Amino acid sequence: MIVVIFAFLFGFPSLASTKSISAGRTAGPDDGERPNILWINSEDNGTYIGCYGNRVAETPNLDQLARQGVRYTKCFANAPVCAVMRSSWILGIPAVSTGTHHMRSYFRVPDSLVPYPALLKEAGYYTTSNGRTDYNNSSFDSEIWDEYGKRAHYKNRPEGMPFFHNYNILASHEGQIFNDLYPEKYPVERSPLKGIVIPPYQVETPENYADWQRVYERISDMDSQVGEYLSELKKSGEAENTIVVYCPDHGGITLRSKRYLFDSGTRVPLIVYVPEKWKHLAPGKPGSVIDRLVQYIDMPKTFLSLAGAEVPDRMPGHVFMGPAIEPAPENVFLYSDRFIASPDMSRGITDGRWKYIRNYETDRPRLQMLYYPLMQRGQMSQLREFQAGRTNPAQSEIFQLQPYEELYDTREDPHEIENLATLPAYRDKLKELRLELDRQIVASRDAGFLPEPLMADIDRNKTTTIYDFCQSAERYHLENIMKIAAVAAEKDPGNIPKLVKNLKHNDPVMRYWAIQGLRILGREAGPAVRDIEEALEDEEASVRINAMMALGNTGQIETALELLVEEAKAADTDAHANWALYGIKYLDAPEAIEGVKEKKVVRGKDSRLTYRSLIHGGTMYRAPLDLDLRPKR
Repeated sequence: MIVVIFAFLFGFPSLASTKSISAGRTAGPDDGERPNILWINSEDNGTYIGCYGNRVAETPNLDQLARQGVRYTKCFANAPVCAVMRSSWILGIPAVSTGTHHMRSYFRVPDSLVPYPALLKEAGYYTTSNGRTDYNNSSFDSEIWDEYGKRAHYKNRPEGMPFFHNYNILASHEGQIFNDLYPEKYPVERSPLKGIVIPPYQVETPENYADWQRVYERISDMDSQVGEYLSELKKSGEAENTIVVYCPDHGGITLRSKRYLFDSGTRVPLIVYVPEKWKHLAPGKPGSVIDRLVQYIDMPKTFLSLAGAEVPDRMPGHVFMGPAIEPAPENVFLYSDRFIASPDMSRGITDGRWKYIRNYETDRPRLQMLYYPLMQRGQMSQLREFQAGRTNPAQSEIFQLQPYEELYDTREDPHEIENLATLPAYRDKLKELRLELDRQIVASRDAGFLPEPLMADIDRNKTTTIYDFCQSAERYHLENIMKIAAVAAEKDPGNIPKLVKNLKHNDPVMRYWAIQGLRILGREAGPAVRDIEEALEDEEASVRINAMMALGNTGQIETALELLVEEAKAADTDAHANWALYGIKYLDAPEAIEGVKEKKVVRGKDSRLTYRSLIHGGTMYRAPLDLDLRPKR
């Protein structure tokens, strides 16, 4: 691997000449001097770096930063995918609160939710970003920064003004390992790096080894860029004035990582360096390892606190360093929803050891046929091995229907393979975490229970936003909706009378989850087929579409497909059309999508969400072994 090692060492022997701060007093706005903050983001690499114990990674720059700073061992991304996490970061609020929890979303957020760079600007900071916007909403973009883009730089600030600068490194992003994009650089046949260990839930194929080798090479490139940024900081003369923060946007990218609530998708490195001049703000001595629980929505609140800026009460995070440090959260709230053409809904919590996950769509397999990650040769090789019957239970699990509840002891089972939720010995722990997750969902006013066509109608109406709608207990009956959603996900035929009763509810969200429960039951919903047929005429599109899917599950698949095609053609919003197309995919009939090929189906700015992204094999893996997922140029 090519490695660039920086020589700044952050040991600055000349600090005696810097401006001193009176003992026992915190520098802030009134002192006329505040620390700069340099935030370095990488993408998709998780804890696969040397200072976190990885023996393959060559990351000398991050390892050095950790020796000179502090390293957190229990930091988690709340969402395991980039745009949803950025949406949560930029406002300091979980994306499920603002309705921006689906990957590639375009809904508005209210003006009352001010992005943290704007609050830093109000506090007198010069804010710049070389990163991505990708904030997953339609309300703001790069204008929230003083400077944004490749040329944006803290050196352009007015003299004497403190800065907040964000670098975003794409080198380790998922797309960088696709063999189709880099065939000469990454041949599958070469010998793998010494020490690569394939996780037990992945198959040991040449393709998987090659993908992991690419991961580590790209992480090395990422680390080299970190070194360049830190060397540049030293040359600028601002190193002694600047707090440096490093973290990726979420966990790793190989199978069962990105897009999943397992530690492989959510557990992340966090390294913070505080120079001697500002050591009173540091969370520990140089070289410290901190076991405090940190979640990513803590970061914007912490940045604002360190800058002496206004910290809005609406931010639910916890300041994890500086004079205003707050107690750590007891649990981290995790969320995962639709990824481009694969609808789903999972919620979870972790305390750093115990992980509880609740899956609300238990009739879907954990891995749906989503073309982008399947451009990884390793993921395709595992699909082929599964189709050929050569995978063990741990490797096959991702292709099975997901359970309603999952419980893992990540200390004893770091790969989260043994689900403890059904074992009597863990009943008390399960109950404890079940109640805590309910509390977190209510506290966040989780918009994930709203079907997207209804969200689109709320957004289009312009009289309110999804955030404001969900904040209103009079309009959004969250506690009642949660109860029927739990009944629906349990997949119990004994619940049919309760589900049928709620099909008559005046709240369309209650009706949506009631019909979803019948959909989840599949053929076991046969006794309620007349009620399903009545729901085909529901005034709410999401209820009708779910009824069509439920009808197909009972055996009337041709009728269901005809109705879904007509629904997609008649749709007046992208969300409505997409939901009908997702229904076709769910029924494992991608050829039917040809019937709406002429329909423009694009979610927000993402041109990848066309009918093409839906035709690859439906949901249940009928894809041919020669499936061509190469990008069309």
